[in-house]
Amino acid sequence: MPGTGRESDTAILSRRPLASINRARALLQVAGCRYRNSDAGIDTMIDSTGRHTASYNLTYQEDQLGELTLHFNRRVDEEILNTAEDLIALVMPAIRNALRYRAALMGGQSTPGPRTANRPARGDSLMLVQIDDLPEIRERDGETGARSLMATTREQLTGGLRDADSVFQIDDETLAVLLPGTTADQALAVAKKLRVLIASLHLKDGNVSQQLTACMGIAESGTVNAAEAVLDRARAALTRALREGPNSLRCEPV
Repeated sequence: MPGTGRESDTAILSRRPLASINRARALLQVAGCRYRNSDAGIDTMIDSTGRHTASYNLTYQEDQLGELTLHFNRRVDEEILNTAEDLIALVMPAIRNALRYRAALMGGQSTPGPRTANRPARGDSLMLVQIDDLPEIRERDGETGARSLMATTREQLTGGLRDADSVFQIDDETLAVLLPGTTADQALAVAKKLRVLIASLHLKDGNVSQQLTACMGIAESGTVNAAEAVLDRARAALTRALREGPNSLRCEPV
């Protein structure tokens, strides 16, 4: 049996980095996951073991982050494994941040260390997200159901992002995701992975399970300093995505 590590290790890692995978349990059919990092002295098991496993060596921007093993109670197909890889890629920045936070709490050198040499300057990106068919969902489930769905979606997205990122609800139908130090191209990659998190949320319409999708619009700040201007450009991108139909993603040029 693997050790569970220090309680603080479990709390730090499960609060955000591994929580996204845990919340997508139904989608991934995961029984539990084990995270090991020998350099940091961490060996943490979240939830239960399974008869079948898939292991991943985690590397983010040349930083070695340890090993993550997913446990399954039965064999899974290629589609499930591909989805798991998308989620793991999404949470690797959060795992790195959690390791740095843990090292700071222990008063030691951050592991892995920040890489600042020759790093290009990057702007911020703003992503606007609207759940598809939300008016119909509101009509069917009422205002309380729609608000609950928005809150759940916000929590789902927050759990899959970096500590520096933020998710806000700016009106009855729109979530705003602020991605500091992220180019538009990088934000597009994040958006595609956020789709996986949203798709792991399901609604019940009678006996039928409805998988959620969302339209997204992205704008990079670039040389624009006014927040209102960036928001206007993100709204324009979202409008284009909504016109193109469900699950569409568009980015407004800088």
